[in-house]
Amino acid sequence: MKRFLNVIVILLLSVSVAFGAEPDPDLAKERQIGRKAVELIEKEWPLTKDPAIESKLEIILNRLEPYMQRRIDWEIRLVKTEEMNAFCITGGFIFFTTGIINELKTDSELAAVMAHEMIHADRKHSLRMAANSNKVTLGALAAMLLSGGSAAPIILAQVAQVAITSSYTMELEAEADRLGLDALIKAGYSPTGMITLFEHFMYQEYKQPIHEFGIYMNHPETPKRLNAAVKILHDRNIPIERKYSLGILRTAIKENGTNIALTVDGMTVTSGNNNPENKIIITRIREALDKYLQAELAPYDLHIVNGALYIGNHFTAGNVKGITPPEEIRANLMKAINKARAKFPTSKFFK
Repeated sequence: MKRFLNVIVILLLSVSVAFGAEPDPDLAKERQIGRKAVELIEKEWPLTKDPAIESKLEIILNRLEPYMQRRIDWEIRLVKTEEMNAFCITGGFIFFTTGIINELKTDSELAAVMAHEMIHADRKHSLRMAANSNKVTLGALAAMLLSGGSAAPIILAQVAQVAITSSYTMELEAEADRLGLDALIKAGYSPTGMITLFEHFMYQEYKQPIHEFGIYMNHPETPKRLNAAVKILHDRNIPIERKYSLGILRTAIKENGTNIALTVDGMTVTSGNNNPENKIIITRIREALDKYLQAELAPYDLHIVNGALYIGNHFTAGNVKGITPPEEIRANLMKAINKARAKFPTSKFFK
């Protein structure tokens, strides 16, 4: 029986290692520290409940969690405020404001925020900063925080402040960016979500230069961090395709009696008589646009060859009687692309 139990323990440890988990005897202490910090935060921040949003965040969390280094018992909280912020308290307590939920466009962008914040807790960033600031080891810091001594409330406030205001060193921010992006890719989210996330905050800074946004608040460094993320994707030969993280260039087929139309972001790009043959053709055009139409395309990437429309080297639409001709489809697609780009003026679509 004892041998059987030993085998079970070994198997469980093997599974844990296979998923990247590492047993951490200090995690229980971190959770205690985190709960104390959360108590301070919740006295000042109005929490709210929204089952739909919380469910979405839980799904994102569950997809990212296997790619963390440690197995943490994560908890998500929603704060009702227009301020755009997200932060993670040591021990795995993740806070999102309703402001940032409303600002971000897709799950890929929310996942980029989530992954970044999870890395901060996973790698003990706020505790490491507090330990360095107080010139003690992590073990000594934990003992001070859990002892209830006179220094504990001050240091605890410091730990919470670092997380809330994103006052990490650039070294730790770079680590959270790099490892967060890696988790984003492994979890199957569009990694461009981290690119557009940086661009969102750069745009907010241009609009309100004196406002502090908490997350990614060191705006003078944001372009460097954006460039670093772009370089990682380029080095891995991962294309930057913003339509997935911005929720733009979405196609739809609309049928209205005798007419059938293909739209991009609500704009009609091709249409024709509603019959089975035209429906097949327009559906194929839609499939091509879903696969190849990107906001990063240059005008010459949409070109006419022998009367047919190509996106790059990919056939997209031919000249079919009763359906919008390829030259007009191309013009409509350029209008749709330019309209989509205009919503995000700080995005470097051709970079």
